[in-house]
Formats: sequence, structure tokens, C-alpha cells
Amino acid sequence: MNFSEIRESVDIDGAKSIIDSILNVSYRATVIVDRQTFEIVYMNKLAKDMFGSKVDCLCYETFCTREVPCQGCNLVSLESGSVVASGYSEILDKQATWKYSKINWFDGRDVVMATLIEVDDEQNPIAKEISAKIAKSVSVDRSEMDELTNIPGYARFYVNAEKAIHANTDKEYAIVVFDIDRFKNINDLYGMTKGDDILKHVGEVLMDIFGYNENYARMHSDMFAFYIEYERKLDIIRTIEKIRKKIGSKENETEVNTSYGIYLVQDRSVPINLMCDRAMVASRTTKGDVMRFCAFYDEQYREDMIRISEIEHDMVKALEEGQFQMYLQPKFKLDTEVLCGAEALARWLHPSKGIIPPSDFIPLFEKNGFILKLDEYMWEEACKTIRNWMDAGKEPIPISVNVSRYHIKHNNLENVLVDMVKKYDIDPKLLHLEITESLFLDEPAKLNRVMEKLRGFGFKLEVDDFGSGFSSLNLIRNISVDTIKIDKEFLDNEIASEKGKIVVNHTIDMAKELKLQVIAEGVETKAHVDFLKKSKCDIAQGYYFAKPMPLSEFDKLSS
Repeated sequence: MNFSEIRESVDIDGAKSIIDSILNVSYRATVIVDRQTFEIVYMNKLAKDMFGSKVDCLCYETFCTREVPCQGCNLVSLESGSVVASGYSEILDKQATWKYSKINWFDGRDVVMATLIEVDDEQNPIAKEISAKIAKSVSVDRSEMDELTNIPGYARFYVNAEKAIHANTDKEYAIVVFDIDRFKNINDLYGMTKGDDILKHVGEVLMDIFGYNENYARMHSDMFAFYIEYERKLDIIRTIEKIRKKIGSKENETEVNTSYGIYLVQDRSVPINLMCDRAMVASRTTKGDVMRFCAFYDEQYREDMIRISEIEHDMVKALEEGQFQMYLQPKFKLDTEVLCGAEALARWLHPSKGIIPPSDFIPLFEKNGFILKLDEYMWEEACKTIRNWMDAGKEPIPISVNVSRYHIKHNNLENVLVDMVKKYDIDPKLLHLEITESLFLDEPAKLNRVMEKLRGFGFKLEVDDFGSGFSSLNLIRNISVDTIKIDKEFLDNEIASEKGKIVVNHTIDMAKELKLQVIAEGVETKAHVDFLKKSKCDIAQGYYFAKPMPLSEFDKLSS
């Protein structure tokens, strides 16, 4: 083994770091000794674990408890290559077999590398433990080790965890899975090398905390796992906190945070990979919550994941087969209570599950991006309906459709909408576009430019959920829209008190002065209607007047 070339390219600290990474891969205790002075110049981690750190001590004093070098010392007699020799070890109090190898050290010193191969004593518990570790290291299949971090991979972890959990049925075990928050961003910003350094650091932390128990692994990418015994849940949390703190203590250009999912082993017949999956599900519930870094698995998570998986499996087919239907909720002028428009709402009529509530699929589609396709489907259904009304000789009324943040960011929104109204030869002012107030908190300048273009084409723009955000009063002064829709919660909360009523009245007055139309949604009681009429609100929609309904029912209402 030649370490002499290392010094030529890096400094001393760098050389030591490289040597550490090489010699700590081995699962055998390794000691480097200066042949001239008999000083111990290096010990790998396993050697330190077994004997304590003896660096700078004399080998014959440390390992053989002698005052002078041993007679016939292998370190002195070794000319080149390697030799294996057995002898009595005072520090172990038993026979030990060492392999001595002449190597070139990075600083030019004449050294020998001594590797402990075997400890021969089944009665001595300490020696027996060391022998077990050595035997285990000899049998390690390197294909089961993670090449980057030099810790076990997922296959070995599954075997080790299963053995431990099934062999100790009187003990409580937990499987913990964790990953690095926004790891892809770290790779993108700082490069793959920095990302690899962080992964290696995580492996070192696990090895430092758990030693050579092999109760941990790198599963894949930035995901790691470990299993531990526990008496109380607090024991698990404390271990996680220790790991998290050590991982975060490494000096990096970026802060390294980790999120943990915990599966408490109750049914030992569950395969280890499924236990890991369930821990992983729990870890995902912490994402986006700065106040939580770990979560315990709950069976409800599994049910939610199954439901989500089923929805994602069915969604494309549902769109192709027309399972999504456009329901229309009527809008009425408040002063005359005459029908004046409608809002298009998606309903999923599943062939076997019946009606799937929008709350079950809309948030999911917004996360996975399928909302783009569903939105465009609903736009086309609205345009088709308006065209059919016109062809039937009916006076068409405007239909409002939702526009999501994904269209603003990821699609050529103006062209899609313009092409659609041209396809059905309808006036753009008959297709009202609803944009939620929260969108204005994210790149408001960009959004306003898009909205100005759409208004230029003739589309009418509405701000949905007005009053639910923090910038409502400033918002209506600066945006290019035609209508604001007062949010139901805003309405309920404010008109419950005299001061609240003043707020709503002034909001409506301000909108009117800015030439904006005002729609109140979620109108459900006569008290709502009376107050809104008195406040000069223009339009209302809600269960007081009519609930969302299929097109066939709406056509009867409007005929």
C-alpha cells in the first residue's frame, strides 16, 4: 500500500482525511507503527474503539506491556510485503493473530501497518466480542455496502433489522427513516461534489453514534434508515435529536436539515421494507412544517396514501372517459334576484366509487400538476356550453372558470385561452377567469402583466377568495381586474359584529369607487342577503339561492 503519493497533492490535514477514508472502510482494527521509534502514528476507528486512542504511544508499552521492544519483533524483521503472526496479546489477555504489512507512509516515515485478524478465546467475553466483529467483517459482502458512504446499503439493512427484531421478541424496536431537506437544491446550487460530501458526512455521523452495529444504512439517494431498541418514545426522539444536531453541525455553504419518520414495530410479521415505507410516509408529513422534524407513523397515513394512489391511478382515464363533469352554480343580481351568470365547478363521477368530493382530488391535482389538464378541460366545457346556448338561440350568460398558479408559471395562458374562444367562436367577455387572491403574493408584477394581456383580449377577470389573505385592501388598488369575490369566511366573520359590518361596507364602497364589480359567495342565509343588499353588493351566489348543479338542471333554471 502506497500513501507516499498523497502528500504531493494535498496538505497534511488533507492527507490524513484521505487516509481516514481508506482505512476506515475496513472492518478490522488497523494500527500504523513507526519502525524506527516504535511510536503508534495512526489508528483507525475500530482500533480506537477496541483499545482506546494510543496514538503517539510506544507500541511495545501499549500492546505488550514491556519496557523495551519485543525480542524478534515483526516490525523490525519485516523487509517487504506482508507476514501473518500469532502471539499472546497482553492488552487482550489472549492469543491474537496480526497481519504486518510494510507500507509507504505519506510523510516518508518507515512504517508497518498491523491489522488484527483473529482473537482466539471463546471464554473471554471481550475477546469473544472482538472475534465476532472480525469474523463479521471478513464475511461482509462489499456488494451490500454503499460505495459512497461506506456504510451498509438497503439490502444488508433489511437482513440485519429482520434478524434483530425477530431474535429479540422481548424488546421494543423502532424503524426510523430520514432524508435531507431540499437535497436537490443543494446539488443544483453547490454541485454534486458538495452533495456527496454531505452524504458522506451523514454516514460518518451514523457510524460515530452507532459504531459497528450495522443497524443503519443508506437506502438510496439522500435517504437513510436505522433501527433501535427503545423503552419510551422519548428515547427515540433523543437519538434523533443527537443525529440531527451532529449532521447540522458540519460547516457547509448551506444549512443541512433532516426530516424523520418513525415506525414503531408492533406486528413483526410485516416485512422490513414495508416498515421502512411506513416510516417514510410519516416523514413526508413533516415537509413544509418548520416546527416539525419528525413524526410517528399512523395507520391513517397508510389509508391516505392508498386513497391518493388510487386517485392518481384513475385520473388520466377519468379525463379521457369524461368522468369529470362541469357543474354550474348560479349567480344572481342582488337588487332583482335575476340569474346573471354561473361558476363552473368540477365534479368527479367515478363509475364504481360514485361522486368523489373536490376536496379529495383538487389539492392533489394542484400538487402533481394534473390541475393543468383538468382546468383546460373545464374551460373547454364552459366554452362548448356557451356555444350550444348560442346555437339554440338562447341569450348566453357568462361562466366563470378557475385559473391555477400552475398556468401562470408553466403554460402559455394567453394563447391557450385565445385559441379556445376562437375555436368555439364566442366573445371572450363571456368567459370570466377566477384567480385566487393568494396568487398575488407570489410574483405579483408577473401576474399583473399576464392579467393585463388577458383583459386586453377581452376576458373578464375576477379575484376569488377576496378577504382571505393579508393584502386585500392594498390589492384592489393595484391589480388589473374587473371583479372581486368576497370570501364566505370574510363575510361570516365580519358581519358577526358591528365593527365587522363597517369593514365589509367600506370594502364594498372602495371597490365601487375603483369601478370594480362585487360578488359575494357562500351566501346561505337571509341575514346575509339583507346585509349585502343594504351594502350595495352587486351579485351573490350560494346555497340560499342555488347549489351547484349539473348542466341539465341549470338549463331548466335558466329557460
